[in-house]
Order: sequence, then structure tokens, then C-alpha cells
Amino acid sequence: MPTKNKSSVRKIPLDWQVSIQFAQLLKDLPSDQPIFVRKKVYNSTVNHVLGRYCRRSQLPVITIHGLRHTHASLLLFAGVSIASVARRLGHSSMTTTQKTYLHIIQELENKDIDLIMRSLSSLNQ
Repeated sequence: MPTKNKSSVRKIPLDWQVSIQFAQLLKDLPSDQPIFVRKKVYNSTVNHVLGRYCRRSQLPVITIHGLRHTHASLLLFAGVSIASVARRLGHSSMTTTQKTYLHIIQELENKDIDLIMRSLSSLNQ
């Protein structure tokens, strides 16, 4: 299917463990076919199935879009640059990422201010 925009077409690096799992999945599949679906898939269906797995595992229910936000938030808290997160999410502009994750960016800025103050304080000793 076509994507929303040009920046949505991207390669996303995966760790070696996930890569091995995908290699096993793809081993006998045609390269021009979707991996997980055979017909049209709706967000509501995916979210329903994910919700069922969450409840079965006694985890808080989250949507696919919620997982996307969690992924981006974890990357930002880990120190990944806004530019890299924007590319990974397929945002056409870093501004989109900055607006969406402003609350996290502000929290990280507060941590930076604390670090700056501690560093400046240590200079006087």
C-alpha cells in the first residue's frame, strides 16, 4: 500500500535477535507479499487483538499507536537525538516530533539544567 508521505518510506534498523526471528519468518515467503496479512487490516482489529493479549498477560491495555509513542519516548529518554527519532517515526520534519514530544523534551531539558547546575557548582570547589 502507498504510505502517507515520502518520508514514511524508510528502513528501520533492528537488533540482531529480531532480525533472526524475521529471517525465520520470511524463509519460505514470496518477497513481494505482505508478511503478516492476507487481506485488509483495520486498526480497530489490531488494537482489539493487542488488547486481548495485554489483558491475558495482565498488562495495561495499550494501542498500536500507544506503542509507537512509548517507543519514541523511550528513545528520547535514552538520549537518542530528535533527528534520529523523527527519521525512525517517518516524520517529514523534526518539528512534528518536537511538537508531539514537547513534554518529554521539556523534562529532559529540566534534567539538563540540573546537570548544568551541578557541574557549575563543582567548579567552585
